[in-house]
Amino acid sequence: MRPARAQLSSAERRLLLLLGAPGLGLSLSLTVISTYLPVLARGFTGSRAGIGALVGGEGLVALLVPLWIGGLSDRVDTRFGRRVPFLMATAPVAAVALALIPLARSLPVMAVEVFFFYAAYFTYLAPYRALYADLVPLSLSGRAQGIQGIFSQVGLGSALVGGGLLLELWRPLPYLVAAAALLLGTALLVLGLRGTARPSAVPQRGSRSSAAEVWALLRHHRAIRALMIANALLSLTLGGMKAFVVLWLTEGLGKSMKFIAGAMTVVAVGALLGALVSGQLADRHGAARVLARTLVVFGLGLVLPAFSSSTMLLGAELPLIAFCGGAASTLPYAIVMQRMPARSHGAAAGLFDVSGGVGTLLGPALTGAAIDLLRPLFASTQGYAAMWLVLSASTLASVAMLRRARSG
Repeated sequence: MRPARAQLSSAERRLLLLLGAPGLGLSLSLTVISTYLPVLARGFTGSRAGIGALVGGEGLVALLVPLWIGGLSDRVDTRFGRRVPFLMATAPVAAVALALIPLARSLPVMAVEVFFFYAAYFTYLAPYRALYADLVPLSLSGRAQGIQGIFSQVGLGSALVGGGLLLELWRPLPYLVAAAALLLGTALLVLGLRGTARPSAVPQRGSRSSAAEVWALLRHHRAIRALMIANALLSLTLGGMKAFVVLWLTEGLGKSMKFIAGAMTVVAVGALLGALVSGQLADRHGAARVLARTLVVFGLGLVLPAFSSSTMLLGAELPLIAFCGGAASTLPYAIVMQRMPARSHGAAAGLFDVSGGVGTLLGPALTGAAIDLLRPLFASTQGYAAMWLVLSASTLASVAMLRRARSG
């Protein structure tokens, strides 16, 4: 157990709130795209595969951009610092792309605008994550990610609950709100960091490329390798759950949309509490220990819906699953912060985003395959109960990788 101050100083609280502010806009904008872009795209094509490819472009960009940008942000230096210029340059691009998407007159134009959004988003993300490692003491890493997780969960919940209402009022409105939130959060961070002491420059040995820096991280740091695999497995769990949980409720269990709306509210509140509480516990007991124990509960809990469709069981378990899911999306980067070399904050942040992208791509694919293959065994839910076996297995496998990282 490590000692942790119960109260943050005013300067620490201000820093963590500033760093967390862009999280709302990032989460809101990405959720608006993934949730409501298909509504717009259906006006141009009836092909579900085409719509899926349009939304799924996120995964492809996530595999290519963060590695290069993260390493690049380790090597550049300006009067604004190493990371902030990337945020200043890409937030307006992402905001403009968001604002233009609902105004597109054809599917190819929309696809170009979506590509520019994803490219700007992932160019923003790795330097933004690296700022945490640059500026936040390791003793505050859990609470820092907890506060960032709260902003992200608020953005996610706002998009899911309010996005549809805004879409009904005026189709461009949710995109404009998301763009404004991203610009505002970025402006607050950039302006708030003025006058903040910049982290000491870390000498760079030679002129290693981003790819070489990432390879060195994977080759020489066993803990980093294990953490990236663990993050991919957790992203697989969360990605598969997001893709099929509503279908499980509607087609598998026959629940009404009113029931689903209530369930999503419980999930949003539970995930927000999970982000907040897990961050505080991580700084007191260690992020890896807290996450590993949470994931054991999470993984075992995910097995139960595979074998029971009881509404009473679901009502009792849903808050726990949501709470653990909030912790699972909050603490992994806090652990990475504690393991990354000082000279490679950006490269490690980019690698973290890529590992998450791999899981996000694999999650829906593997979960969907399990639903199709095991449908005869889970006929009462049209196969959807099989999803929980995949999600439980990936979660418990991530615990093994976390333990390897702790011993590495």
